[in-house]
Amino acid sequence: VLEPLGTRTKAEAEEAFFEQAVALKQGGVDVVWIETMFADEELDAAVRAVARAGLDYVATMTFDSGGRTMMGIRPEDAMVRSHAFSKPPLAFGANCGVGPAQLLDSVLGLVKGAADGDVIVAKSNCGLPALGNDMRVHYNGTPEIMADYACLARDAGARIIGGCCGTTALHIRAMVEALSSRPKGPPPSYEQIEARLGPVKVTT
Repeated sequence: VLEPLGTRTKAEAEEAFFEQAVALKQGGVDVVWIETMFADEELDAAVRAVARAGLDYVATMTFDSGGRTMMGIRPEDAMVRSHAFSKPPLAFGANCGVGPAQLLDSVLGLVKGAADGDVIVAKSNCGLPALGNDMRVHYNGTPEIMADYACLARDAGARIIGGCCGTTALHIRAMVEALSSRPKGPPPSYEQIEARLGPVKVTT
């Protein structure tokens, strides 16, 4: 967490991100993926660092079940703010969070703040997390749920669609097959999202 809430300065954060970006560039990376951001200042530092390194980037923020990041940022506002970056992202969106229904809520918010030509990213966790008897976190998303999520995300306006925590090759395969075989539909309503994926607002 950056100052004034934490001890790390913006300059320190930028240098840490810059070191990583340079190393990735030297390793042959074409695009940096900046993800799981929850604060404007942290994202700004990462974007400045990647720009200094001369790399293109995609950025995603993490919105929780309250429809905001940990620092209170709404998807719509984050999308609008992304237009002011000195080096614009190739794509901007949401990742992680709680589960597919909540991620779709974020996508619908991002669309409200989008401009023509914006590419929106949807990268949901594979269902909801729960601590199992083995003391490991497990996700309850099935391939069928993730397939439904992928199509609803596309219909909501996302153009890059993937999975975050808990997502496996089986889930990705189901998502690809669904996206290639099901026709695109209109943006889903909240009733449709909840009927397919469960509650948008959850308590964790």
